[in-house]
Formats: sequence, structure tokens, C-alpha cells
Amino acid sequence: MYNFNEEVLLFFLLHCFTEEGLKETVHTFERESGLYFDFKYFEEVVLTGRWDEVEKYLSGFTKVEDNNHSIKIYFELRKQRYFEALDSNDQSKAIEILTKDLKVFRSRNEEVFKELTQLLTYNNIREHELLSTYQDAISSRKIVMNEIKEIIEQHPMLKGKLKFPDIDCQRLKHLLNASLNWQHQNNAPASPEHGLFMNHVNHFIPSTAAAINQGTALNNLGVPSECYIRENRKSGKNLEDLQPDLIEKSHKISESVFQICTPSQCHMLLLPKQPEENKIVRLAYTNSGNGILALTSNGNHLLWLWTHTSIDMGAKATAQVHPQLAKNGLEFMSNDLTNANREDLVSCFAISKADSYLLSTSGGLVSLFNMVSFKTLVTFMPPPPMVTSLAFYPKDNNTFLIGLDDSSIRVYNIHKHDEVQKLEGHSKRVSALAFSNTLNILVSADASPQIIVWDSSSWEKLRERNLQIDGPNVPQMFSETHIQFHPDQQNFLFVHKIHLAIYEATELKCVNQWDSNFPTVICQATFSSNGQMVYACFLDGNLAIFDASNFQMHYNIQPSVYHLSSIPSVKIYPTVLAAHPQKPNQFAVGLTDGCVYVFEPKEPCGNWIMSQVDKEKANSIGSQG
Repeated sequence: MYNFNEEVLLFFLLHCFTEEGLKETVHTFERESGLYFDFKYFEEVVLTGRWDEVEKYLSGFTKVEDNNHSIKIYFELRKQRYFEALDSNDQSKAIEILTKDLKVFRSRNEEVFKELTQLLTYNNIREHELLSTYQDAISSRKIVMNEIKEIIEQHPMLKGKLKFPDIDCQRLKHLLNASLNWQHQNNAPASPEHGLFMNHVNHFIPSTAAAINQGTALNNLGVPSECYIRENRKSGKNLEDLQPDLIEKSHKISESVFQICTPSQCHMLLLPKQPEENKIVRLAYTNSGNGILALTSNGNHLLWLWTHTSIDMGAKATAQVHPQLAKNGLEFMSNDLTNANREDLVSCFAISKADSYLLSTSGGLVSLFNMVSFKTLVTFMPPPPMVTSLAFYPKDNNTFLIGLDDSSIRVYNIHKHDEVQKLEGHSKRVSALAFSNTLNILVSADASPQIIVWDSSSWEKLRERNLQIDGPNVPQMFSETHIQFHPDQQNFLFVHKIHLAIYEATELKCVNQWDSNFPTVICQATFSSNGQMVYACFLDGNLAIFDASNFQMHYNIQPSVYHLSSIPSVKIYPTVLAAHPQKPNQFAVGLTDGCVYVFEPKEPCGNWIMSQVDKEKANSIGSQG
């Protein structure tokens, strides 16, 4: 790792080598410093088949065993070399690649290794069913390169290294010249044994460090210096004016909370985006855990799926493998917005237990989709009133509950195309519906917020409670209410504005509550799959990981980690959050700019809830990555 000052100087030298045309020196310098991955050069050596050069350059940034991204890249490269050796009838070379280079992947997928071995028996590799479309080395390399490009762009160890920074070399040269002039005016001549340039460079380094010291200070606070400088230019403030404000903000959260302020401190994956950027308004994992479903503000559903690969046979969502954005041709599952009131639009959806059906609305008609074919099976219930919450009835996939803007709840049967029951008792729009199979109850909540418990067999109202949350420190703004049952099915998580608490379901008693000492609006919160943690996202861009037993905040992921804008006029913040249904340490966040990120803790601990010693160890490993 280099500090901020050293990086500036190294990039400056790299730029100078490039200008001088020292290509071999440039790429050696890139590889040995690990600061900048020249993708164009890497692509060139792959497409021209200079395989030794390819792996030598790549090894400066990541080794084959580092993570799934690296495994996939090395596997694809070595597999291509193997195919080319076979296609050119160089059996000895093919055997060497198989036994030396590809053997390291054998333990991960024995079947794939066997298939590769069987290719040795073919006179023409195109006789194999999976290689029938193989053309030639050049065409195949292009295909492989396109696949690798996507992996490289998502590789956590290459994050921030794929774009050469905008260095004002003229300004750096000006600083160097100014340093030389200062040396002439204030110092004795350089000593003969060191030469004139040596003394000047020694002075240039501390003078440059002083010139950018403020940027370094901000970097230590977890604020990217480039964002800081950009904000400084727009606001007209100088560095000294802004630094105290940032220090004060960083102290709002307890010092015992572990601050994650750089991407290297956790595993983070940005899911593939659509060209148009639309706010993510709803987010959920599939029940099988192999996909993430998002609903955007324009009514489109985006489904990312992790499929079976030679590297990851589990096909579960992970922050270390890139998923595919699923769609039927060019079409996504889209809600009908014809009758939607755009000014007061509420979006919601629910997924059936077997991930077969999706029930969804974006302020207009309710649509029932087939999640395999993406086809719309039926639409119903045009507004008014507007549908504001949805839930599948756990005992029957043909029945679901619909919370409405008129404060009622309808029990609807899709086969009968009719309302079975109407539940009344709320005073505001119904914004949350959650079932407990163990207790045989439905818990609903409205915007007031009021909680009602219903018998889920007879639909009889059992009890209710009105919560008094509004006060002098509570922001006066609309905020949705969220409810989620704990895995024990006895308690539920309740979220409204700044109120984050766990309630016992039968008596509606608060058993645990987060005591926030500053009014930060909670966008959404959710239990981890084992119920031991609570993940939460806030309107100010921060993400928090709490111990569910006492609401002690263990981690705070700062907005700078996932590149939120530092310009106040650009309001980008997390809106929704979801936890993996089987992996307790994984969660996903959707933002107002259409981005969806998946987060997981760093190894070796691999757990968000850990001791301070483990945290320091993880941080040390993260800073090296």
C-alpha cells in the first residue's frame, strides 16, 4: 500500500515513462507497483496470444487463489491456451497445460476437468458438442476477452485501478520547477557527490506533500480526495474551512463502531445496470437465494441470477461472482402505470414461496407474473384505492393479501378473481403486512403508525397498538412503515422514520429498541437470515449493521464506499435493503440512481459480528487488498 503522496508521485513517473515511449518499463512499473491495470495492454496481449506475458502481468495484481473472480479469469485464459494447443494438434503442449496449469482447478470441479481431459481423445475438438461452434484462435480469444472484461470490471482487487487518474502534469512540473527555484534561492548548491537533481528531488517530495496534505487528511477520514476537491471547487471554500465540518460529522457515531470507509474493507459487488437509471424502490432476494429482484420507479423488474458455473456449483448469490441480468428477449416484467397517480405513487411486490410467481404494482393495476417465462398472467384492481402493500398467504399461493390506500386490507383469491374478505381497523394507508406461521397471525401496520394483529384463519382482530413516534426530533416527512418477522416467528422488526425496534407479536410489547442520539431517517431495515443482526440504510447514505440482541452498532459503512456523490445538490442515497435468505452475512442495497450493491464481510473472519481484534485483523487484510 502507498500513501496519497507516494501514489501521486508514482503516477507522475508512470506518465513520464509513457510520454517517453518506454513501453516495457511502463508495464513492468504498473505490474510491480500494482497501482494501475492497463486493460488495453492486457487485451492486446490476450488477443495476440502472448500467454506468458498475460499471466506475468496479471500476477502483479491478483493471484489465481485470491477469490472467485481471479479463479474465473485464470481458468478462462488457461482453458483457451489448452483449446488452441489441441486445435493445432500439439498434444505435448496440451498435456503440459492440462497437467500443470489446469490441474489447480480440478478440486473445484472434477467433472469439468474430466471433460477437458477427454478432449485429448478427439482428432478435432469441434466434434465435442460444447465446442461445435469453435471457429479459430482469433475469434475465440475475442469471445474469452469479452467474458473476462466483465469479471475484471467487477473484481474487488482491481477496483479503482482500471482508470488512470486525471493528473495535471503541467501543474506537477510547475511544482517541481518552483521547488528548484526555491532551492536555488534558499539553499546552498547541491553537493558534488549527490548531484544537482538529487537535492532538488528530495525537496520536491516534502514540498509536494505539504501542498496536498489537506487531501491526505480527508482521505484518512474516509472521504475520497477527488470528491473533496470537486466539492471545494463548487462551494468556493478552502481546505481549512471544510476539514472541521468533516471531522465533526465523523464523530456523530460512537468510536466503538467499526468504520468501513473504503471498498477494500469489505466484499462489494455492483450488479449490472440498465442504460436508463431509475430509482430502486423495492428489493428482495428470491427464496432460493440464487437471485435478487428489484423494482424501479418506472415499473420495471430487474432480476439478477447466479447460475451454476464450473467455479461455483452452489448457484447462490454472492458478492464475489458476477450474476446475469435475466430477461425475456428485450423485455422485462413491467407494471402497468396507466392509472397510476405519479405524484403519490407507491410501489410494492411479493414473491411466492417457490419463486414461481411475482405479485407487483407501481401505483396502478396489480400484475401477477410468471417468474420463469416473465409473462403477465393477469392484472386486476385498478385504482382508486391504490394498492400500498402485498403479501402471499402462506397456506395457499392462490390467495394473497392487499393493503390499500383507503386503510383497508383485502383477502383476494386469484382463482375466484374475487375478494374473499375485507379487514378494517386501520386509520391510514396500510404499508406493511407480515405473517407468522408459528403463531398463525397476520401483523399489519399503517402510516400513522398503528399495528394490528389478526388471526390468519378467521381474520378476527386480536389486538392493536398506536405508537407515539412523532416529537421535536422526528423529521416531519412521509416515511413508510416496515415490518419483518424474526426467524423465531415470535418477534418482529418494526421500522418507521427514526424508530427501529423489535416487538413481541402476541402482546405487542417492545422488547428491544435502538436509541439514536441524532434524528437520522431510516429508509429500511431487515433481519439477517439467522436473526442475529439487523441491517439498516439511512437517508444520509450510511449503512449500519447492528447486533439484534441489543442494537449495538458494530459496523457503519460510509457513503464514500459505494461512490455516492459528495456534491450536496446531487441527492443519491440508499432507498431499499434486503438480506440473503440463507447467508446471514450478505445483504443488498438499492439506490436512487438505479444501482444495486451486494455486501459481504472480508475473510478470514467472514462475519459482521466479531471481536475488536478480529475487526482490526480484517481491516488490516482489507487495506492490503
